[in-house]
Amino acid sequence: MRRNRAITLVVVAAAALVWPLFTSKTIHFYGALSAIYALVALSLVILAGWTGQVSLGHAAFLGFGVYIGQKVLSAGVPVPIAVLTVAAFGAVISLALGIPSLRLRGVYLTIVTLAFGAACQRYFFQLESVRGFRSSTVPRPSVLGISTATDKGLYYVVLVVFAIAMFMAWNLRRSDTGRALFAIRDSEEAAQALAVRIAPYKIGAFALSAALATTAGLFYGMLYGATPGPDQFGILQSFFLLALPVVGGLESLWGAVVGGAFLATAQPLVNVFHVRLFLATSVALILVALSGYDGVTGMIGALYRAMRDAFVGGERVRYGSFVPEAEAETNGKAHVRVRLHLLGEAVPGSMLRLRVRGADAGARAAAGRRAAAGREQS
Repeated sequence: MRRNRAITLVVVAAAALVWPLFTSKTIHFYGALSAIYALVALSLVILAGWTGQVSLGHAAFLGFGVYIGQKVLSAGVPVPIAVLTVAAFGAVISLALGIPSLRLRGVYLTIVTLAFGAACQRYFFQLESVRGFRSSTVPRPSVLGISTATDKGLYYVVLVVFAIAMFMAWNLRRSDTGRALFAIRDSEEAAQALAVRIAPYKIGAFALSAALATTAGLFYGMLYGATPGPDQFGILQSFFLLALPVVGGLESLWGAVVGGAFLATAQPLVNVFHVRLFLATSVALILVALSGYDGVTGMIGALYRAMRDAFVGGERVRYGSFVPEAEAETNGKAHVRVRLHLLGEAVPGSMLRLRVRGADAGARAAAGRRAAAGREQS
């Protein structure tokens, strides 16, 4: 399993590094935009998928990142310092929202974040102090020698930031803190019974999620080169941002990657077929809901497990398995003849002779005898 994951990681990393070398400038733009949205999707995976706190105000954090980032970059602050500044600002805003909402759960917390996003769009982003930054140019300074003047250069910078965020999230999930977050998501009462302090973990997850979203907003402004209007950070945008990890897989780190890749493939198709992106996203959400899996990553994982079980054998699975048909013994060693069955039908020419080891040799041989006897009686 670890070997397969390592191979998958190497292939995905190589593809992410190489594909801009063989594509056009338009594709570079969509690639950078997908990496930015993948960063937002990762923030929602941590908040909603791991902690169970659904936020419909993340478009507001994206907007904070755009507007504050424009001011910081215009002051000549290097991009790494600007990233830390914007992330800290997002975390502080999340604390101001999260601490008063600690007693809220479920749909009530979602309503609070929805109201927060609407208030930011209709009030804060309309203030004169913010309006002065709107429609103004966002600088694109170099980052450690990497020019961000082109979309390809900016893509590589965002990719590095996203890789760092993924590594941090991976370590978080494997830590005691990650296990506490999952315990809170499953049952706050049970987590409290296990001496898990609910409030610090929920606030910490919210702050980390907001920091990632505002960081994505910084690069969002750099990509477009100007600060967009408040309508770009409204309620519909929050729904769209939440849909990305849901389509990709809300509980999986790979769900953020797939969510960003979904945008990379959906946006060009939307332009070709003249369909709104929100409509395409809605259709994808319906298909994911009907599938019953945790997004695209859940579907891929279920298919992989079905194929693995089918070829490792023993038990009948949903899609197929090797079913024992007869047993034999040669030189004191037990063997079982098995045939591949798919959807209840035997596949011609799929007979295999397997050596059975250990304590289950007799059980598997007996299963083969029973299977053969049953077919003879029928």
